[in-house]
Amino acid sequence: MERQKKKAQIREAIIRAIFALLEEKNWEGLSSNEICEKAEISKRTLYLYFRSQDEMYLEVVHRSFECMNDVMRSAMEIGKTVEDKIIGLGRAYIQFMLQNPVEGTLIMGFDEKRYKNAYEEQINAIHIIANQYELRHVFRELNLEREVFDGNLAIFLWAHIQGIAQLLHSKGKWMEDYYDSSMQSIIEDQMKLARKMLGGVK
Repeated sequence: MERQKKKAQIREAIIRAIFALLEEKNWEGLSSNEICEKAEISKRTLYLYFRSQDEMYLEVVHRSFECMNDVMRSAMEIGKTVEDKIIGLGRAYIQFMLQNPVEGTLIMGFDEKRYKNAYEEQINAIHIIANQYELRHVFRELNLEREVFDGNLAIFLWAHIQGIAQLLHSKGKWMEDYYDSSMQSIIEDQMKLARKMLGGVK
């Protein structure tokens, strides 16, 4: 039991080290030597826990989606009406991306096709968790009329939410200055537009 606990602690130390390093540089800029130094382990130990840097990358991507889903789950639970739940998900997603830039960058930059053949099990696990709050799935979970709340509406809303998140993530300060508005006000105004649009499709 003590040995298993020690192994779990070392694995967590590696993951924490990677996330800490990603606050300073992107994934492509990380080396195994830097990870080992940060985690205070040898390279031999590192590769006892992860066969490759791809495996490490997939683990931190998986953790990032888990963190995001915790926030999305809370938004769903707080919402009282269908509109509240859907708008709440959008707001939660955007705020998560802004408040967690490392996890946000990992999520937005993830390309599962690149790893599908070599890491099918890990990719399938990420796919399940990544799609837990996909809007078409949410529509069905809420028992909404499928002819109205369909894939096209899900794509439209997702494009709007994702676009706002990416704009604020990369150009937030510029947008605040240009539109003379805080990021929070921009988010709330965009959520009001989304709510109006939802009201029009009923």
